[in-house]
Amino acid sequence: MSNDDDDRRLEPTAVQDRLIRTRDELLHKVWGETPALFNHAVLCSVGLPYRNLGDDVRTFQRTSGTTSLQLQAGAIPNHEGGFDNIGLPFGPRARLLLLHLCSQAVREQSPVIEVQDSFTAFARELGLATTGRNLRTLRDQVNRMSVVSMRLARRHATFTDMFQGHVFSKLRAEYPNDPNQLPLWTSIVEFSPEFYASLITHAVPMRLEAIAALKHSARALDLYCWLSHRLWRVKPNKPVDLSWYVLRDQFGTEGQNIKSFKRAFVSALRQVLVVYPEAKVLEIKGGLKIQESPPPVPFSKPALFAPRGGAAR
Repeated sequence: MSNDDDDRRLEPTAVQDRLIRTRDELLHKVWGETPALFNHAVLCSVGLPYRNLGDDVRTFQRTSGTTSLQLQAGAIPNHEGGFDNIGLPFGPRARLLLLHLCSQAVREQSPVIEVQDSFTAFARELGLATTGRNLRTLRDQVNRMSVVSMRLARRHATFTDMFQGHVFSKLRAEYPNDPNQLPLWTSIVEFSPEFYASLITHAVPMRLEAIAALKHSARALDLYCWLSHRLWRVKPNKPVDLSWYVLRDQFGTEGQNIKSFKRAFVSALRQVLVVYPEAKVLEIKGGLKIQESPPPVPFSKPALFAPRGGAAR
């Protein structure tokens, strides 16, 4: 398994079995029986760190075509009335958390999310344990995500648009009853007005079943989100070729050589294509060829998709 996977103890055969079961389930299930999940269109193209970069690393940047993302780690209040630096969100758990929070905001049409109860139910829906070490990991990612800030830039021919600010403008951090728990537990978050308005306009729906099947791999989750958003916007009969170098900038890790990146990328892509069989993606010499494909969620609510003309690659 790739080094960006959070659960290294999961046997490959277990992953393969889960992917195959999910594919069969998706082929036979009537759409609408399970609620969709939602991600922001830009975050489908530029994602979070794959691994823990350390609390001393305060910024992270990723680029996809004309879109760039920079994350800045934040600080969380402590018991003494001060603030403690906390690292950047990372790995598959952070991605699942962000998907959940975005989905709750879109479904409820509200920027305020009660994290604890809703995310516990979501984690169980995905088959994630909500006790012990896994609970500590989930809570840690909630805290990291709740205080991160971002800069999103999109370059045009003669100008650049940029959003900057916190994803969440307000939060409630509760003290634990158990001294062995994390120092604080972010129980309520509120999306910033700017991010929330953009999310509602540019929400990309995807299948919960597929996300659950890919929960072990940060890179596979990124690829599924990217393909869910990108493929339906490819022009008919005009496939797009993407080089390994371009893909490495978007999905690689710092300093990763092409051979290592390609091996990890192809492994994750093959898993994604099992649960997104409609995706028309071919490996070619020097990279990938992507062709127009139906999105995993039908266009029952077109307004929830980003406009064809302005979305990121």
